[in-house]
Amino acid sequence: MNLTEMEFFLLLSQHGIRISPEQKEAIRHIHGPLVVFAGPGSGKTTVLTCRAAYMLKVGGILPKELLIVTFTRAAAEEMRVRLSQLPGVGDLRAKACEIGTFHSVFLRILLRKLGSVPKLMGEAEQKMLLRRALQETGADATEEEVADLLQKIGLCKNNLILPERIRVEKPENVKFRDRFTIYEELKKEKGWWDYDDILVECHRLLKSNVQILEEYRRRYRYILVDEFQDTNYAQYELIKQLAVHNNIFVVGDDDQSIYRFRGSRVEYLLDFEKTFPGAAKVILGANYRSHQQIIEASKRLIVHNRKRQQKDFKGMNGEGEEPHVIRPNDEKDEAEQILSEIEQGIKSGIPPEQHAVLYRTNNQVRALIDALVEREIPFTIYDSDSDFYRQWQVRDILSYMRLAQNPNDVDSLVQIINRPKRYMYETRWIDELHRISRSQSLSLVDSLSKLQGLEIYQIKKLEQFIRDIERIKLLNPQEALRYIRDEIGYEKYLREYADSTGNDMQRVMEPLDELAQAVQGYESIFAFLEHVDRVQECVRQSRSSRRGIQLMTLHRAKGLEFHSVYIIGLVHHMMPHEKALNDQHTEEALEEERRLLYVGMTRAKERLYLSAPERYQGKKVKPSRFLYETGLLKSTWRVALQKKKVKTEVQNQLELSPQERMKKAVERYGSIAVTKNMTLIHRDYGNCTLEDVQELTDGLGRRVTILIPDRAKPQQLHLELSLYLGILKTVTQNEVSVKHGSENL
Repeated sequence: MNLTEMEFFLLLSQHGIRISPEQKEAIRHIHGPLVVFAGPGSGKTTVLTCRAAYMLKVGGILPKELLIVTFTRAAAEEMRVRLSQLPGVGDLRAKACEIGTFHSVFLRILLRKLGSVPKLMGEAEQKMLLRRALQETGADATEEEVADLLQKIGLCKNNLILPERIRVEKPENVKFRDRFTIYEELKKEKGWWDYDDILVECHRLLKSNVQILEEYRRRYRYILVDEFQDTNYAQYELIKQLAVHNNIFVVGDDDQSIYRFRGSRVEYLLDFEKTFPGAAKVILGANYRSHQQIIEASKRLIVHNRKRQQKDFKGMNGEGEEPHVIRPNDEKDEAEQILSEIEQGIKSGIPPEQHAVLYRTNNQVRALIDALVEREIPFTIYDSDSDFYRQWQVRDILSYMRLAQNPNDVDSLVQIINRPKRYMYETRWIDELHRISRSQSLSLVDSLSKLQGLEIYQIKKLEQFIRDIERIKLLNPQEALRYIRDEIGYEKYLREYADSTGNDMQRVMEPLDELAQAVQGYESIFAFLEHVDRVQECVRQSRSSRRGIQLMTLHRAKGLEFHSVYIIGLVHHMMPHEKALNDQHTEEALEEERRLLYVGMTRAKERLYLSAPERYQGKKVKPSRFLYETGLLKSTWRVALQKKKVKTEVQNQLELSPQERMKKAVERYGSIAVTKNMTLIHRDYGNCTLEDVQELTDGLGRRVTILIPDRAKPQQLHLELSLYLGILKTVTQNEVSVKHGSENL
């Protein structure tokens, strides 16, 4: 029996569900397109489930006509349970609705129409095929290469791009296309699919078979999509194919769109009214989670984004304490200050599980975890790759150290034998090595020199490897790390890896810079490795405990809330991250970084701490620009910059397209002479030494490598572009500018 509108909302209030006027407007809308912009803590899930119940009990819509799409299995199950508990719905009606993730919904369509689908691969099977694809194109097929290829293939499929559609010329892109092609062929041979194939194949089916498409358009007369800001192209196109009746309701928050790296595009939410003309719009601006001071600080941050829907945020939980900005000396001091605040909060009655420490990358939580382990404080860490000491670059360094401690550690030996390359690719040498070790009573490391059938260059590499391991035995952890990076050539190996895969150099090197901080204070390799083992065991146990202080990345924190939130490592080049600053679409990348911090800030209900160490990974750093935008950290130079009306030359240059900018830079500075060891002047770091110059192909100028004082690693820059933008100057240029300046005094 259907309910009247008045009866429905009366029953909701009797169930303890309070509905605001804006929420009620969204719930009552049944026919035609509707987009709901739901800010943090605005009751988005309540609106979605209550709207579905309203459609069933007041609108008289049949459950089978209702399609509700979520982004996770947990969200789908929660939606089904909550819907079943609403007035007059019940478990049977809730189960009769089509509720699921994009993948589960469209897999069911494929199964109904095709009868069956190929076997869906597990992660191990998928990685096996990816390794074969890498090996067939001459790559090393390391764990890192496999993960990189997996991410890139997934991104392509999320955009409905298969190998035959890829038109590329750069060698690294041609390699990727070839590997993608081989992977698809291997899948076909096995009769397997990966999970991304579900959306690709369902899109193909609906596009090629009008009869099936019309059947599902008639069946799903009403479509509701949650978290629409996270929709990728494949998902978006599938929804558009079905929603020709225009009875589509989407809810999301453009300010919380943080999955661009997976292919999601905030434009699908922002442009909804263009895609579906005549669409109604509701903005849920009330925040039932955070107090007003947290809301105001996060609002001051997010309004700096241009690509967003304007919203008027209102706090419903009254006033509270101002968010805190702390400036520790370094990561270790940061960990100590954060833990002191948390311990005080726990003493005041706030449960440990209501304290969350958030961070941009997994490297940043290393010092905090070390401190937690030392203090024996329980914690839970959620991200699968959050164990700093399990990151592959760190694992390589630790393997060198472990092998120096135990030359019979076969796992460590296999891990690093080709890092850097020693051309020991065939695994049969391992069995031979064990035989030599047993028969001649030698360690595995010493047995390397006895292997038969090797080329001269391999023998030389192995003899040097044995000497290197002997040398590391005599060093402390700090010295050992420097020796492995510089003398053994591991850092050069990483640079070659970054160049060959197209990965960001800073991101590849970052774990080593953090490791340089981790080894401080340990007098022996043995003591450091003992600490590492203890930390790894605590991290392993923490993943199943779900108790203690909660540690997670800013991405992982989306959708959660805590009494107290501590966001660490808010320094330049970490937030926004270096990869965003170097992104070819810099403005889009910076806006997403800003949204990421906004997501973190709005997880806090009562207390918010933002931490920006003075020094990070051994170097003096600036606070994140975003801290100034929150208004919580004052900066006088920003005010002066805003008052300046005349555009500088650099500002005019930045308005050019990248191609035009590069062309002008090469025209102006292409003939300037530079030589190795000459002094250049860096805008931020002062005098630096030119270590290397490389001519780029096709007349695209020169790449220079410079050595900066007090920085462990050199930096690579495009010479002409850096001169054009004022990032670099020659000594002659600087003398001219000083001279002109003195004449104007």
